[in-house]
Amino acid sequence: MKSRLLFLLFSAAVLIGAFALAGRLESPAAPAESVTLFAATDLHYIAPSLTDNGEAFTELVTDADGKVMLKIDPLVRAFAAQCAAERPDAVIITGDLSFNGARESHEALAAILAGIEAAGVPVYVMPGNHDLYSSMAARFSGDEIELAESVTASEFAGIYAEFGFDEALSRDAASLSYSVRLAPGLRLVMVDANTYSNPGWVAAGTLEWVEAQLIEAESSGERVVAASHQNLYAHSPLFMNGYMLGNSAQLEALYAEYGVIVNLSGHIHLQHIRAERNPPEIAGSSLAVSPNQYGVLTLGPGRAAYHTESVDAAAWAEREGIGDEELLNFAEYSRGFFYDTAVAQGLAEAGARENALELAEYYAGVNTLYFAGRCDKISWDEELMDAWSGSGFFIPMYLESIRASGAEDHTELSWEY
Repeated sequence: MKSRLLFLLFSAAVLIGAFALAGRLESPAAPAESVTLFAATDLHYIAPSLTDNGEAFTELVTDADGKVMLKIDPLVRAFAAQCAAERPDAVIITGDLSFNGARESHEALAAILAGIEAAGVPVYVMPGNHDLYSSMAARFSGDEIELAESVTASEFAGIYAEFGFDEALSRDAASLSYSVRLAPGLRLVMVDANTYSNPGWVAAGTLEWVEAQLIEAESSGERVVAASHQNLYAHSPLFMNGYMLGNSAQLEALYAEYGVIVNLSGHIHLQHIRAERNPPEIAGSSLAVSPNQYGVLTLGPGRAAYHTESVDAAAWAEREGIGDEELLNFAEYSRGFFYDTAVAQGLAEAGARENALELAEYYAGVNTLYFAGRCDKISWDEELMDAWSGSGFFIPMYLESIRASGAEDHTELSWEY
């Protein structure tokens, strides 16, 4: 009799466990109605009060990574106007809000984002590696550079209080991570890995907080969209250390266990999607880099769709009565700026070869499409690829890594969850 009783108790425990597992696997495909989210990243905004676009600033941003810093204020204002006009259910910005962490830039950007919320669209922000405790915060005047005040984590949360922190369902004690309810049945978990003590890693306390949020969401019948500044997965074999979260595997395991719909990130400035992973990750390209795009994520019952759209800065400038020809032809200006930056990099590596310009221009064309997420449009020239293989160190490896990644369009994705 005793053995039979033990068998029955064991069988009941197995059945309870099975039903619990089935409940998780068959969790509601929330939200019940369609929700549209705009996802932008790496604005790298600098307040106009911090630069006169003079010699020092122009030299710094021209010999860099193709961000249109000389037009960043009108670009960000155009983006805010586009968000306010198109009225998504929310705007999510995944870090590197500022160019160099200056307090004035954060305060000026918060004022711009307030215009989106005034149109009835909630905005949710998080810090990136450029935003806090910055020793590079500076003011640029003519050929002079003067250090400026940066912000602490608590000051960042104060400046952006209206953009996620005040309305949070929960805030993490170990970082600036927080969660909010995007819509009935849908929760956003913003995971900050930019703490002063351990940048680039999700703190142990934060991992515990994330799991608590996922458990709470599951018990409430909610699905989760996650976001981070650094990447959950590698999006290039050449850019892993410093780009991926240091302990990303632990976070990935939690997300897979609790059925997170997607992770949104940035940091790498490259438009790239890892759709084969669980959950998929969409690394958005920097808003400051051609084609100056943001993501549009639409979530319905059990199905998600994503595509990118570019900021129409030219239309904004025309409406504002701005006569700046570069703004009125902004898409061409921005693409040319990024392309020319890459040509200069290519020339520096190609050296004194007779066909150095041809090699540099080929590299620039490939790189421009790669950053835009349009690997499907790259035309591979075997003769020039062979020429590059004997003409440098980094660029040949870089080009081969792009080719090996496949001819995918990383600007759109549809999937079931």
